[in-house]
Amino acid sequence: MTARQLAFEVLLNIKTNSAYSNNALTEAFSAHELSVQDKAFVTEIVYGTLTHYRLLQYWLEPYYQGRVKDWIKILLGLTLYQLNFLEKIPDYAAISEAVELAKNRGGEFNAKVVNSVLRKVKTRAIVADDELEQLAIEYSHPTWLVRLWHAQFGIERTTAMMIANNERAPMMLRVNNFKTNRKILIGKLKDAGLTCETGQLSDSAILVKKGNPLTTKAFTSGLFYVQDEASQLPALALAPPKGARVLDVCAAPGGKTFHLAELVGDTGVVKAFDIYQHKIDRMRENANRLGITNVEMAVCSALDLHEIYEPISFDYILVDAPCSGLGILRRHPEAKLTKKPEDLDEIIEIQKAILDQTSQLLAPGGRLVYSTCTVNRKENHKQVEAFLKANEDFLLDEGFESRMPTELVGNFENGMLQLFPQDFNTDGFFIASLIRK
Repeated sequence: MTARQLAFEVLLNIKTNSAYSNNALTEAFSAHELSVQDKAFVTEIVYGTLTHYRLLQYWLEPYYQGRVKDWIKILLGLTLYQLNFLEKIPDYAAISEAVELAKNRGGEFNAKVVNSVLRKVKTRAIVADDELEQLAIEYSHPTWLVRLWHAQFGIERTTAMMIANNERAPMMLRVNNFKTNRKILIGKLKDAGLTCETGQLSDSAILVKKGNPLTTKAFTSGLFYVQDEASQLPALALAPPKGARVLDVCAAPGGKTFHLAELVGDTGVVKAFDIYQHKIDRMRENANRLGITNVEMAVCSALDLHEIYEPISFDYILVDAPCSGLGILRRHPEAKLTKKPEDLDEIIEIQKAILDQTSQLLAPGGRLVYSTCTVNRKENHKQVEAFLKANEDFLLDEGFESRMPTELVGNFENGMLQLFPQDFNTDGFFIASLIRK
């Protein structure tokens, strides 16, 4: 199977089965042997096509006649992406393989349709009802989401966010301080042929600019964990001391859990829970690789933890809540095709229930950090404000901002932190720290 054929199959899987792009690519690479270059090419086509899907289909729409099958739209989209966004790809190579693929899948007629469209299609100026819809098409975001962000953050920040969402997410690592330090790890990675530099916000962050750290001895030796720099901040916000007992109620995939384990040290313990067994199993695998032994993991819903623990059982609690994921669209561009406004309303109720239940386990004087990887005031600022209004024994942590990097001072609003992807090339992220009186 050629790289383009595999990219097509992956995109079809994502569109048809609502698969996550990273999972679909991992499964495809496990099932098919490809060179490093071909894997990179498949990844580029898949993420590029998903990232710009709405704009690509806008260009293609005038050439569709009648009802067009999804697989043809996907095939035309991924080929048009190559023609317009990848300068080193010869047009004849992309078109020729698309036609052959259409012939093999749908016969001679479909091959002729694909060939005809690809040889005629031209980019065109966007004609929309208003400025926001025009921007939504240009940057391939759902119009409802652009209107939401515009109402909450204004046109400039919304536009900058969409531009950032269409760029590739950086490969960011967090050093495993149980085993090494950042300076030594950077040296080891450079010796392995990688190009790295320190992060901007976290003292444990390493930005990989070139090379694959997952193929190095440093990875198998457990010297680091792949984790976005914004995701490294919640543990620093909670800041449990050595020897502390910490509760992590929505722990998977485990990056924040392992970071907390480093902070509390061998004399402390992190109680980590998640609702999916396969995710807990994966966390255990990573804990073994990292050599972390002070995390106790189990399957349990955050809503049921009151059946295990008495009220006021913990001084430190992390609630990295399930969310709409609007801050990680560049990592999961397929979400722009599937996410709906009603999804946000549903998740808000789940967040509220988790926050209400979990907060009962916090001892007086204890600290609870609430975080999400989304950019939406209803899930973030308003969620916390509503909680504080309903729970007078809780208040915002006045010391939170002082524990964060000084570079973030402009991202605080009413004592809460909102990171946008365009600010420091991180995921979009929200963090609030609460204290129980």
